Amino acid sequence: MPPSSGSNQFAPGIHHVDWPVVADEERLPRDPMEALDKLTQLNGSSPSASAHACGAVSLVGAMLATSGYRGLVDLAERIADELDDEKRAELTRLAQAITSGGPDATYGALADYALLLYRRYRGMDGGMEYRKLLHLMQRAGFSPPRRPNDDDLARTLDRSCECWPAKISIFGDEGDHWILVGRDTRGLFVFDPYPRDDGSQIIRPGEADWKRYVDAIGKDEAGRNTIGFLPAE
Repeated sequence: MPPSSGSNQFAPGIHHVDWPVVADEERLPRDPMEALDKLTQLNGSSPSASAHACGAVSLVGAMLATSGYRGLVDLAERIADELDDEKRAELTRLAQAITSGGPDATYGALADYALLLYRRYRGMDGGMEYRKLLHLMQRAGFSPPRRPNDDDLARTLDRSCECWPAKISIFGDEGDHWILVGRDTRGLFVFDPYPRDDGSQIIRPGEADWKRYVDAIGKDEAGRNTIGFLPAE
């Protein structure tokens, strides 16, 4: 999803901006969910790649929500056989730097971890197609919801530490932006990788914009790769 200039209203009633919430050099907090609340797909060392990295950043969000920073090391190990030597070494280096909590544990490093995944699995159109994101979610250890219902997020994701991507429409009638729906220890949430104008990337029931995201996910689907939860096959 390429950025444009200024402030945007993408999905109906949801407002975004075209700059990161925090600078790349800012150190990550101890709480991974606090970090996720400020992480955006516009962080990182490549603005051109980050514009299309919503799927990869959503996957990183799922790892943080369910396994913390250590989940990034686990993911690197799970997909090591699909990476060349250079990408494997760099993904592992970034994961270890982030997990260590040292001076290199920054928002830029976290975003670059996602960008490396994006570059490896991006599709011909520049984004991450649903088959590749499904493959990554499954390799990461996630399972599709037992009862997917785009209009009922609470029943679709009813177990703790359950996460699954959904696609919403940004510029037209077809889905073009991946977000993440999940449950952490605090309950149900939506993570939107594109920078939001209120500076918070995590939205929970009862907060402003919650219903707008539910409505954005819950439109009629015209095909397997349009709007709604990531198809299970």
